[in-house]
Amino acid sequence: MKKIIFLAFIATALFVSSCGKDDDNGGGNTSLTGDWYLHTIYNAPDGYGSRWTNPNNCAQKTYWSISDKKIKHEWYYSKGSECKYTPIYFDYTATNGVFDITIANDSPNGNKGGTGSIKYEIKGKELILRFKNNQQQNEIQVLRKKGVDYSSLDPFVGYWQMTKATVGKTEAIVKEGECLNGEVVASSFGFTLYLNFPEQNGQCKKTINTYEWVKEGNKYYDVTDPQNKEELAFVFSENNTKLSYSTPSDNGLVTIYLTKVK
Repeated sequence: MKKIIFLAFIATALFVSSCGKDDDNGGGNTSLTGDWYLHTIYNAPDGYGSRWTNPNNCAQKTYWSISDKKIKHEWYYSKGSECKYTPIYFDYTATNGVFDITIANDSPNGNKGGTGSIKYEIKGKELILRFKNNQQQNEIQVLRKKGVDYSSLDPFVGYWQMTKATVGKTEAIVKEGECLNGEVVASSFGFTLYLNFPEQNGQCKKTINTYEWVKEGNKYYDVTDPQNKEELAFVFSENNTKLSYSTPSDNGLVTIYLTKVK
């Protein structure tokens, strides 16, 4: 990850505080019809750059219900302290990986007769949607179908929370309310690292970095810069629910540890 510059930051923080990608031919026999729930989103929620995000409590209620001729977008979004339910129904046709959609006459919301298009593909049994969102930003939604087993996906795909970091023999535990913490949101082709760490001046530095990755054999690589492919030294344990990443630094071997949330 471009030598994972943030790990040098962690090293500094600890010093201060211590004084897919495999393809599966489009999803095999997975049918489009059924209920698909949000798992991971790639967008720019606050206008400060696109990144992979884990759906919030309201978005987790959202699903796309697809039948032979209609798509029902059962959409929930945050409005104050509530989850606002605003379903939109579409008539559609599907051709060459594109849904051509028209807001249906029986849609509870939206401008009836309005048209648009959504690119789609099924990969690893997940449904990948690409479209322009309401802010006219490019958005990717990764959906999973109700009742489908996704255990065959690469173990890196998911949502990870950082538990600790070490530099040499120095260890720092992630504690609620303290600056040092982080998470990784990983899809089958990209991931975002969210990392907070204390600087030498005592300020809490917040970083968000997004990368592209591939797996070749049993090794993972950062391919964000195709001209500078770098191996990611991932080590999985405890039935792929734990993940560590290590890299050398001037202060010794730096390792971050994460636990899979979903």
